[in-house]
Amino acid sequence: MASVDPMTGLTYDDERAVASALGRNWWALLVLGIVSLIVGVILILRPGGSVWFIAVVLAIYLVISGIVSLVRAFAHGLPGGYRALLIISGIIGILLGLLMFRFSPEEKVEILGIFVGVWFLFSGILQLVNSSSVSEGKGWAIFSGIVYMLAGIVLLINPWAVEIFVWIAGIWLVVLGIFEIISSFQLKSLAKKAAA
Repeated sequence: MASVDPMTGLTYDDERAVASALGRNWWALLVLGIVSLIVGVILILRPGGSVWFIAVVLAIYLVISGIVSLVRAFAHGLPGGYRALLIISGIIGILLGLLMFRFSPEEKVEILGIFVGVWFLFSGILQLVNSSSVSEGKGWAIFSGIVYMLAGIVLLINPWAVEIFVWIAGIWLVVLGIFEIISSFQLKSLAKKAAA
């Protein structure tokens, strides 16, 4: 009988298969990290202080992030639950990003807060689930999942907090982008180890 990891409930062979599957798409996490870093810097600088501009930038980010989640969801060897969360997160990101383009500038502030709150909540859940399947950077994955969920809850309770949140989101996206870039190379390395 194969040994089971008590943290994940998976056999060690299954964990290696998951690591290999995630590692094959390491580049998707790298792209997301670069996009997160760029969007974070733009939000911090806030050209013109325009909420409309920030809403458009975040809408584009949500669409790109959703696409990356969908690409990662179709990697071979992922457990069904994790695949489903990636698909749900990807679809929500794409839909929320596309819906942001339909609203007038006046409506964007509140709607932006609600949309980003929902997206952060699902992304936080996904990060927490993902943290159980990684061996390196587990603490960062748990930390980012908790921060995502808390940010989502705050924005769902008070969508107008988005004006303050935009600046905080910029800082967070810079940190997240750096983390995602580092994690992408760790995934690549982990996949090589799992394949050996």
